[in-house]
Amino acid sequence: MSKIAPKTIDMAVRRKTLLIAFILLGAATHADADSVSENNLGSVAITAPPEVIGLPGAPTQVLEGPALFEKQDAGTLGALLDGLPGVSSTWYGPNSNRPVIRGLDAHRVGIFTNGLPALDASAVSYDHNAPINPLSLNKVEILRGPQALLYSGGAAGGIIRTENDAIAMQPVNGVTGRVQTQGNTGAKETSGAASVDAGNGLYALHFDGFLQNAGNYRAPGGFSGQSLADGTIRNSASRQRGGTLGLSYTGADTSVGVSIGQSRDIYGVVIDPVTTIDMRSTTINLKAQQRNMPGFVRQITLEANHTNYEHQELNNGTPATTFLNKGNSFRLALDSTALGLDWTYGLQYKQFDFSALGDESFLPQTHTRNLGGFAVGKGASGAWSYSVGGRVERVRVASDGAGNLGVARFGAPSAHQSTPMSASLSAAYQFHPEWSVIAQLSHNERAPAFDELYANGPHDATGAYELGDPNLKTERSNTVEAGLKWQRAAAKFSATAYLSDYQNYIGLLGTSLCRDGVGNIQSCSTPDALPQYNYTGVRARLTGLEFSGLWPVLAQSAHSVDFRLVANAVRAENLTQGEPLPRIAPLTVTPALIWRHDLWTAQLDAPMAARQTRVPANDAAGATPGYVLVNVKLTRQFTPPFGGGAVAGQWYVSLNNLTDRTAYVASSIDSMRLLAPKPGRSLAAGVQLLF
Repeated sequence: MSKIAPKTIDMAVRRKTLLIAFILLGAATHADADSVSENNLGSVAITAPPEVIGLPGAPTQVLEGPALFEKQDAGTLGALLDGLPGVSSTWYGPNSNRPVIRGLDAHRVGIFTNGLPALDASAVSYDHNAPINPLSLNKVEILRGPQALLYSGGAAGGIIRTENDAIAMQPVNGVTGRVQTQGNTGAKETSGAASVDAGNGLYALHFDGFLQNAGNYRAPGGFSGQSLADGTIRNSASRQRGGTLGLSYTGADTSVGVSIGQSRDIYGVVIDPVTTIDMRSTTINLKAQQRNMPGFVRQITLEANHTNYEHQELNNGTPATTFLNKGNSFRLALDSTALGLDWTYGLQYKQFDFSALGDESFLPQTHTRNLGGFAVGKGASGAWSYSVGGRVERVRVASDGAGNLGVARFGAPSAHQSTPMSASLSAAYQFHPEWSVIAQLSHNERAPAFDELYANGPHDATGAYELGDPNLKTERSNTVEAGLKWQRAAAKFSATAYLSDYQNYIGLLGTSLCRDGVGNIQSCSTPDALPQYNYTGVRARLTGLEFSGLWPVLAQSAHSVDFRLVANAVRAENLTQGEPLPRIAPLTVTPALIWRHDLWTAQLDAPMAARQTRVPANDAAGATPGYVLVNVKLTRQFTPPFGGGAVAGQWYVSLNNLTDRTAYVASSIDSMRLLAPKPGRSLAAGVQLLF
C-alpha cells in the first residue's frame, strides 16, 4: 500500500528507464577506454577508505565525485553518510534519517548548506527529514575540532557541510554539467538529477534539479512485525522534487551571486499508517567575495540567506499539525595571516521563528537569536602542522507561552539567555615519512535549544509526553582524541581514540510518570497513557575508537585486489543515573574486497554490527540484535560514443543485502526500531554522465 506513490510512473516506465540505461552502458563498453579522463570523474577514488581524522586545518572526511554518485540513491543525508567512520543515523525509516556522529545527534550535529545553517525541523523530531536530497549535492564534508568552530560551537559531534555550487566564486568558461539516473528494485525506486553550469568568464549561470519516487520498501524475508503489509513496510513511500537556480558575476578579484532553491518532500510515516508529511522549503542565498586585497585582510566573504520552511502532517489527507520555521542568517568571514598562521575570522548571525500549530502542538511559538564571533587559524612548520580555533556566542531563546495558541500548559511568555564559549586545538607530527600522529583537544559549549527548553505536550513520533526545562544550563563538554596515520604507496590506515566528558549533557530521558494528551498526570496503566520524557541535564561520558584502512592484496598485470576495513565503537554512559545513554550504535565492522581492472571495479563488502545490549532500563525495544549483511557492486567508467571525448561516464550495478537478512538499527528511537528494519534484498543500478 502506498498512498503517495507516484501516479504517473508504473512498472513499464521503470523497465524502460533501466533498459535505456543499459543500452547506453552497453554502447559505452565499446568506447576507447584510454580517452576517459579521471579528473572528469572527481578527485576521490571510489575505492579509497574514508579518513578517520583529517590533518589539522582540513575536513575530517570528504565525499564527492564517484563515491558520492554511488550513494546518491540514499534519499536522505543520514543514509548517504551512514557507514563512514564514526557515523550512523537515526533511521526513522527511509524517509527521515538524520546523521549521528560519535553517538551524538539532533542539535549536537550541525547541518550547513554552502556555509550557512539549514533551517528546518529535523533536529526536533525523528520523523522530520532534513530538506537536503543527496541528488542535489556535489560535495559533503564532515568537520570537527577547530574547523567546526567556523560554523558552530555547540555542534560537538561535528559539522556536516553540503555544497551544490549554485553560486560561482571563480570564473566559469563554457558549459559543464552532469546528468544521472538511478533505480532500485527494493522500493521500486527511480530517481534522476541534472546540473548545468554555463559562463563566459565573467557571468555564470547555474541550474540543478532532481526528482525521486519510491514506493513502500521491501521488508526482509524473515521480518514479521506489525508494520508488514504485502511483503513491504507500510506507509514508507515517498516523492521528492527540488531544484536551484543561481546567477553570479565573477570578476578577477570580485565575485557576487544569488540563488533560489526549492524542495518538496511528501512521505509516509511508518509508525502511523494514516500519517503522511508534506514538507516544503524555499531558500534564497546571497554570496559575495573580495579577493587579493592589499594589506592585512586578504579576502572578505559575505554569505546570507532567507529560509521559509513548512512541514505539514496529514492525517488521512487532512492537515493535523503544521510546523513552520522562518528565518535569516548571515556570515562575514575575513582571511589574514598573522603569527605564522593563516586565519579565518568573523561574525555569524542566525535568527528564526519556530512554531508547531495544530493537533501536535507540543511546542509554543519560539524565537531564537544567535550572534557568534569566531577565529580559526592553521599553519605548518617542518614536520608539524596545527590548527587552533575559538568561538563565542550570545544566544537568546524566547517563548510566547500560551499566547495566541490558547494552550494553557505553555504558561506565560519567558526567555532564556546564555553565552556559550568554545575552543579547540589540533596538531599533527610526521615523525616518519610514512607515519603521523595527531592529537586534538576541544571544549564545546551549547545553549539549550527551543525544544529542550519549552517542549510541553504529546509527541506522536516518540510516543511520549515530552517536557522541556526553561531553567536548563549551558551544555558543556571536553573532548580529547589521539590518532595515528600511516601510508605506504597505495596502502594506508588511520585510527583514532577519543573521550568526551559532559558536565551537562541535555538528553530526552524517561521517567516513571505518565500523562494524558493534555498534560494531566495519570496512572501508567490507564489506556492511552503517555510515558513522560524530560529534557534533563546529566553528567555523561562517551568513549570511542574509529579505524579505517586499505591494503593491497594482489597486484598482477592489470589486475589488483585490495582489502578495506572500516570499524567503529562507542560507549556512552549516563553517569548521573548510572546507565547507558539511549540510541547508541554498537560495534560495527565493515570488511571489503575490491577488485580493479582498467576501468572496471568490483566490490564485495559485509557490514557487521554487534548486538547492542547497553540500553537504558526504560528502552521499550530492549537489546538490538546484531547482523551481518552482504553487498556486491560492479562499477565501470567509460567514454560514451558521442560528445567527441568531452563526455565522461560511470555506471554501477549492485546487489544489496544479498542474503535478505533482517537487521535493526540500534541508533533509532525505541518506539520505531522494531517497525522499520533495514531494507531487504534489492538490485540497484545507475548511470552518470559528466560533460
